[in-house]
Amino acid sequence: MTTGAARAALQHSPFADEAALYSAIDAVILNLDNEELERALDAVPPPAAEHGHPDARTAALLAISLYRDRFGYAFVSGIDAPTAEELLMRVRIRLGNDPEPEGRAAREHLRRAIRVRVQAFVEHLD
Repeated sequence: MTTGAARAALQHSPFADEAALYSAIDAVILNLDNEELERALDAVPPPAAEHGHPDARTAALLAISLYRDRFGYAFVSGIDAPTAEELLMRVRIRLGNDPEPEGRAAREHLRRAIRVRVQAFVEHLD
């Protein structure tokens, strides 16, 4: 999440519980403008495809590059450690989206990725 987005989420504090925290984060992410979305997506590491056929890994990396060229921001996926084949399939599907619905999909995947990170952080505090 960008610094501005994090500040926006924290404006809702103090949070009554974890659900309120997640709700505030979700609201901020889903309402990012295009520039904020680009910055937030660039801050998320690209999905790693450590498993799968080497040719599929190469193709997935190329597809991720094509995705950036098409939409102007980094590809993010809400799934953890996909195989190269799964990643390639997911990028290819989303490459077929029009920009507006893909922007919504990118926000949703970013929301999921950040939710996982925040949940891990909160669990670490316990």
